[in-house]
Amino acid sequence: MLRLPWFEYRAPRSLAEAAKILAGEGAQAMLIAGGTDLIPNMKRRHQTPKTPVSLRGIEELRKSNGTLGSGLTLTGLVNDRSLKERHRALWQAAALVATPHLRNMATLGGNLCLDTRCNYYNQSHEWRQAIDYCLKKDGETCWVATASKRCVAVSSTDTAPALIALGAKVKLVSSQGEREVALADLYRNDGIDYLTRRRSFQ
Repeated sequence: MLRLPWFEYRAPRSLAEAAKILAGEGAQAMLIAGGTDLIPNMKRRHQTPKTPVSLRGIEELRKSNGTLGSGLTLTGLVNDRSLKERHRALWQAAALVATPHLRNMATLGGNLCLDTRCNYYNQSHEWRQAIDYCLKKDGETCWVATASKRCVAVSSTDTAPALIALGAKVKLVSSQGEREVALADLYRNDGIDYLTRRRSFQ
């Protein structure tokens, strides 16, 4: 059985409080909403934040009034009849994610910020240790392309392609303020440093 590492769970009630925690904890903190990606990654020791910062208690992230909040669950998107009529590609992308149980927990923001992965990285800690790890985590070789000097793990987000095609923008919030960027500009072609966001969130 894969077990979670020890951590201190924080549950802010506002964007400002979450941003303050992130700024104070620095690299020790990571955001968690539904946890469908981060929790398995923590069990496999891909990511080991000392302070997971939950976004589930921040009501404004779950709103859908002209804009889609990053805290909306994928089930919430699938059950939105107007979304199905107006933006069928996004609706279909959300509907095809995993299983109903995962869609009930998974959020739009989490899906947009999924960790990149490959067959070598997406394994248990012990499995990766047996191959001397990989370039993305603790190793020096990208086993997908051994001559590559960079990690070629890829994004598996389901909703981003539809939202990019629709010209979507995201609002990023940090302790230093807010900024809005085109969703297409949120991503980098790099398996390790794959998001342009700083210590901020959607």
